[in-house]
Amino acid sequence: MATPRVSPPRISPVATRASRPPAESAGAVDAYRQSGFVLSEDIDAVIEGLNLEGAIAEASSASRYRSQPMAAALMQWSRGWLTRLQALHAIEWGNYSSAIALARVSADFQAAEQLILNTDAREWLEWLEEPGISLAVEEHGTAFRLHAFRAAEVLAQDGALGEVYRQAADLSMPHFGSTLLLAGAESDAGRVLATFGDRDFHFGLAQLGLGWLLALGAARIADLVEREGPFHVPDPAPLQRWVSRAQRLLAGGDRCRMRMLDDSPYRYAIDNWRRTPGAAAKRILL
Repeated sequence: MATPRVSPPRISPVATRASRPPAESAGAVDAYRQSGFVLSEDIDAVIEGLNLEGAIAEASSASRYRSQPMAAALMQWSRGWLTRLQALHAIEWGNYSSAIALARVSADFQAAEQLILNTDAREWLEWLEEPGISLAVEEHGTAFRLHAFRAAEVLAQDGALGEVYRQAADLSMPHFGSTLLLAGAESDAGRVLATFGDRDFHFGLAQLGLGWLLALGAARIADLVEREGPFHVPDPAPLQRWVSRAQRLLAGGDRCRMRMLDDSPYRYAIDNWRRTPGAAAKRILL
């Protein structure tokens, strides 16, 4: 069967901040206000990075860049780009539980895109030959064969992607420790204080999630600069400047960050954990 042609892609390249939450969502309204005030540099950097990526996607839509590897990678890139944007919006609204899950999914899409690029879309081309897209005559429909595709080897080998994926995966699972962290963070050894639908601003969780988004963006943009095709990068200088900006923000000494522990009964430590910027920093062990 002939390989399908690649049509001109539809590109929606602009990322913006979240809209203001409804007034009834009291916690989300305050989270939106506070995050825009105390974390504006992180938020602006994430938006700028997403828009730089969007501009590259738009520049790559011309006919001379269209190929099956480009199309296969572009679709994974789009899914990762959108989940990062929605993770940012969730953080702005104080919905940290959703933001964490979205960050994990975004790392998965980004790793899949990288595997496609590393292999010249070999598995995608094989899938098209099956054929992966066909008419399901008896069922009176169009068939897109599911074809499970994961990039575990990329997540294992790529330090930045793998770290975000593992951390966000553990926090997004229904483990008891991560559940308490997200839905009962004011608990201690003497009491369990559960919450429901809590969207109050939390400086540490917001900073942690924004750090993941900056790390994912830096990895994606650095790859665009370093890789020869299939995407068109008219001028790498703005991309390189943005990566430097993201790395500077991530290197902040008082930033809330998560790290894996060795030779410890605990798997992770979260340093500089605080609900408000002026509160005393704590360490959480998971």
